[in-house]
Amino acid sequence: MSLEHTVGIGVEAESRFLGRHAVAPILIGLAAPALVLFLIDARALGSASVLLHIYLGAIFVIATAAYVISVLDQGDVTRVSLDKASRIITIERTGLLARKAIEIPFSDVSSLRIETRYDDDGYKTNVALLVLSTREVIELPEQTTEADMANMRAALGRG
Repeated sequence: MSLEHTVGIGVEAESRFLGRHAVAPILIGLAAPALVLFLIDARALGSASVLLHIYLGAIFVIATAAYVISVLDQGDVTRVSLDKASRIITIERTGLLARKAIEIPFSDVSSLRIETRYDDDGYKTNVALLVLSTREVIELPEQTTEADMANMRAALGRG
């Protein structure tokens, strides 16, 4: 696919640390049972079966929590790219533990608009929105500019 057929908005997805942002909490979670056991009864650390059961239990709890978080946390939209050739918008969401991409056909897009919102102190913020024909509203990345919106409208043929 040539570059001239794609319009992209958002943070670049290629990063050295992509997918590794949860490693430190997981390692701490795996070390915690041994540390707690050491504080409670240091002699129990000599038994391999006790350690094995504790680690299997800890891994189960961590894996279950990670799965639930990845399902419930949709994440923020970090990248939007429009492919004119295949007429598909790819929206990438990055959550706490997972990253997913959804593809939306151009025909499902109802409108692109910029909405003005005010916070509690009265400060104005412009938010770029992608509205689907199902009335679902997707907030585009914060750094989306008016020029990006114009490029997206042109790519959609609504220029």
